[in-house]
Amino acid sequence: MSRPLVMLPPAFICAPLMERAQIKRSPDNLESFDLLAHAAAAEEALRLALDRPNGVRALVLAAAAPPADPALVTRFAALKIPTLALFGTRDREAPPQTGRRWRALLPGCHLVFLYDAGHDLAADRPQAFADIVLDFLSDPGAFLVNRRDGSLQRERPPERA
Repeated sequence: MSRPLVMLPPAFICAPLMERAQIKRSPDNLESFDLLAHAAAAEEALRLALDRPNGVRALVLAAAAPPADPALVTRFAALKIPTLALFGTRDREAPPQTGRRWRALLPGCHLVFLYDAGHDLAADRPQAFADIVLDFLSDPGAFLVNRRDGSLQRERPPERA
């Protein structure tokens, strides 16, 4: 992964992700970057993505709290970047239906549930969390989750002659 990854809040830590990505604590002085936000930092990340449409390449919302600002929600249609909403199946603070709401609100949003993870996805399943995030960020346009129904897309086997 060659593009910097800005993580919000800056104290958010995932060791496997930090070992494999070029982590930055702030978007200052970055022309282009990917953005990962956890929980309540989602609104800050969405504002940043909307305010810097040519700077943010892709957005990951991990266990993101539901949007509280109605004025921000009205701007979501303008968001033109690939987005991944990632939620734990055991999250009680931001349960699976919150992820479904994000997918409905954000254009181009992929929704993935991390099995057996609670609200702190990166602590509960650090390797799986890092793998999903880095897979998405490596090529957001070719990510394997179908936005329409959430199913995994698979290549068809080659036809036999």
